[in-house]
Amino acid sequence: MSNNNTNQIKPIPECDPCNFEKYKLVIQARNFHYDNFNKWMTYFYVATGALFVGYSQIVSEEKHDQNILLYITVLGYVISLLWYWSAKGYYYWNINFISLINYYEEKILKFKKTERIYFVFANKKTQNNFESPISGANISTSKVAILFAFIITNAWGFLFLYEYSKKNKFFDLNCVYFLLVILLTIVLTASIPKIFLKSNISSMFNLKYGKIKKNKKENQHNDISNNNGEATFN
Repeated sequence: MSNNNTNQIKPIPECDPCNFEKYKLVIQARNFHYDNFNKWMTYFYVATGALFVGYSQIVSEEKHDQNILLYITVLGYVISLLWYWSAKGYYYWNINFISLINYYEEKILKFKKTERIYFVFANKKTQNNFESPISGANISTSKVAILFAFIITNAWGFLFLYEYSKKNKFFDLNCVYFLLVILLTIVLTASIPKIFLKSNISSMFNLKYGKIKKNKKENQHNDISNNNGEATFN
């Protein structure tokens, strides 16, 4: 939903105008976050692409400094790792904003299930075909972006190992080292952002909205009412 469409939303008669304005602000905040994320991602695309072009150009030369290639691959790994972390952070905040929109639609504005925007599907089965090469499918583009950044990050790590093995003849490159690169990426992600890069949300009230309740009776009810997969919120 774009900002222009948000500004054109007309209050529903039975809704509190004040709450409806808050609802619009949540949507605007979500869109603002999305627009900024696209701008930030551009910096990573350009930086990573420029480094790869530089790396390719140096490798194509008959005589080149091996140390420069090592510096480029390390820098590429660090920048791609930051890109990967940014993609994960965006997904976290994006889910938060969508959950807040759902909260307003369900709890505050009391929209009917069939009239809600972010918590209703026209038809879950339409264009949901994973096998067809010309059909759509239920794939999270945010998760694809995270996976792509993860792959690029490890690719730079592999290039560093390759260049290091060429410089140091005693270094025997094998699959174990590639697995260590992946493990390193996971360990760094589980440590550095958690300690140094977390947003300070301690002062924010936690709605605890969006927690899925699972029990047999609810699952049976969902099956009967043909609402499989719909989350039950607190």
